[in-house]
Amino acid sequence: MILSLPDERDLYQNVGVRMSNLIPQLPLLESNLNGNYEFEPENVYQVGSQVNRKWIGELIDKLALPGSRIDNAEALAELRRRSLMGESCVIMAEHYSNFDFPTIFRFIEKQLGLKTAESLLPIRGMKLSETLPVIAAFSRSYDTIVIYPSRTLDSITDPKKLAEVRKKSVRINQAAIREMITRKHKGRIIVVFPAGTRYRPWNPSSKKGVREISSYMKNFDNIIFMGINGNLLPVNRTDDMSKEELASDLMILTCSDIVNGRRYRAEVKNMMPEEENFKRCLVDQVMRELERIHICVEPKRLEEKHSQGFCIFTGNGVD
Repeated sequence: MILSLPDERDLYQNVGVRMSNLIPQLPLLESNLNGNYEFEPENVYQVGSQVNRKWIGELIDKLALPGSRIDNAEALAELRRRSLMGESCVIMAEHYSNFDFPTIFRFIEKQLGLKTAESLLPIRGMKLSETLPVIAAFSRSYDTIVIYPSRTLDSITDPKKLAEVRKKSVRINQAAIREMITRKHKGRIIVVFPAGTRYRPWNPSSKKGVREISSYMKNFDNIIFMGINGNLLPVNRTDDMSKEELASDLMILTCSDIVNGRRYRAEVKNMMPEEENFKRCLVDQVMRELERIHICVEPKRLEEKHSQGFCIFTGNGVD
């Protein structure tokens, strides 16, 4: 048996196949996943499946409208060159969809080659492994380092449970940092989503960066900020991932030029008011960088999409 794609007639509409409709593919996806996916400090580095990545990539090809691309891909090519020289490299990307990383992977694969795409190593929170099984299978199909996100701790109100979870999370996150330090000097490009969660237009706080980002900034020689305009799997307002629907859209990923991490931290520190908390100020500046890219690209993207005769999908619905 081979993995089959959903019918193209269902996909080329702005509201289409629900993620729950892909569950028939789940046994085949899972059969290609041979790693240990328990959420423990001993296996924070998890290996994916090339077979599954190929299938997911073909699905993205069907969803992404003509003209979808990476802008300033030259910066990524240079980032890859530096990573092969042993320099530490990270991509800090916007986060709108559970398909953000698969889209990044596929677009880099098509524009810069499979080897560059396979050098990517995203930092992934545990939530994707503990919700909808098909989402877990998708996320596990890519090599990743798993962490215990601070947002998860913030949502726990019971003091006893919080103490237990915090103890486990510290062990997992310390192991993840050690793994990242090892991999980042061996040709892997780390991918981080500074918001720590997907953006929800009805919840502005979902675009606020998580505090851990300040630590990433000082641990990398080279940083690229990546804007993501377009959305192939918009967040459902109920936060029920099974109700999320695949959408065709014009996707434009935009890379900044490469930024020196230590120099960037120093520049932020020099321009901040003395009374400000440096870590918070740094995280906020990262989010402003990403928002600036997004705002600059979006009018052009919508114009391109409209000129091709497609409906304009904003992330909240169809206009």
